[in-house]
Amino acid sequence: MDHLNLPRALAVTALFLIVAFVFLQQGTFASGTGGSGGTPATVTTTTTAKAPTTTLPKAQTKVQVANASATPGAATKITQQLQTLGWNTLPPVNATAQVPSSKIYYAQGRKAAARSVAADLKLPKSSIAPLTTSVPVPGAAGDDVVVLVGPDLAS
Repeated sequence: MDHLNLPRALAVTALFLIVAFVFLQQGTFASGTGGSGGTPATVTTTTTAKAPTTTLPKAQTKVQVANASATPGAATKITQQLQTLGWNTLPPVNATAQVPSSKIYYAQGRKAAARSVAADLKLPKSSIAPLTTSVPVPGAAGDDVVVLVGPDLAS
């Protein structure tokens, strides 16, 4: 019986080797590394560099609201509104300058949080910018998101 299985085993092995060779050749062409007969496929890879973003829950995102309008109590009103929505708000402060419209600034890696705050306050995405030292809010350097309340939110 053993001599009858040897030809079958050789045939199966040969078939396996042929199939493996064909698949390897197709893999070589698809990767663009060359081969014989045919044009190598072109593979294009696009990568986009993004700043690392860490999404924190609202309750862990430090949000500073500063009154940058002429309306007294505007920062307190917006702070309470954001607290009701679950944000971890800091005590409201006054900005060192007034702004013509509300702005939202975010620390590195906190852009998603700034977008969420903007959505909660119904502010456009154009009101969002990176947090820099030029933001007129004292002590804002350690905050995740800073909201400057302008006349549009103060009323």
